[in-house]
Amino acid sequence: MTLEFKPIVLFGGAITADFPNGYLDVSNIREVPDHQEIYLDASGFSSVIIEIAERVTQPPTDEEALKFHFEDIVDDNDTSKIWHTDLVHLPRFPPDTPCYNLLATTTPPPLSNDNAARPLTPTFTAVILALIRLPLQSTDIVVTVNIPHIPGQQEPLNANVNFEEGNFGSLVEEGMRIRDEILKSLEVKDWGLFGPAEE
Repeated sequence: MTLEFKPIVLFGGAITADFPNGYLDVSNIREVPDHQEIYLDASGFSSVIIEIAERVTQPPTDEEALKFHFEDIVDDNDTSKIWHTDLVHLPRFPPDTPCYNLLATTTPPPLSNDNAARPLTPTFTAVILALIRLPLQSTDIVVTVNIPHIPGQQEPLNANVNFEEGNFGSLVEEGMRIRDEILKSLEVKDWGLFGPAEE
């Protein structure tokens, strides 16, 4: 499937980014915290979350902060594994702005007899996370693309998925493209969103 993107206004116009057509603003159907923007794929199960968070200073390194933000969104009962991390460039941010990417999976515990009949429980969820660090604003921007893999709902898109062998499947590859397009287009229009800059 060919993805097409359109510019989206976020956080009252303070930030803009390109999102895929067909992703819908969750705030139109339920309340969303002021520090988050959440969009859902109207024809599937994927979601995109952009969060404005207080800058993590403990743990002290950027790489550890990336893992901290990932672990913060993982359910305590899930098993998680980080498959890949890298550093990327943000064309519409100051040139020294650090941005780190992470590809991981989370796997829920085995279904018990009480919930074995739930039809849309994912076998695992691919988490594609980017962390943008803004030290002068004491802010971390976290961009997360969640790709649940639900048996019987997405084949042949999930066929032959094997993270160990680097075969992520077309759904995850699509999610990585969504992340890349968001990061390429993401732009802060009003830096006052983050409050006064530190000296």
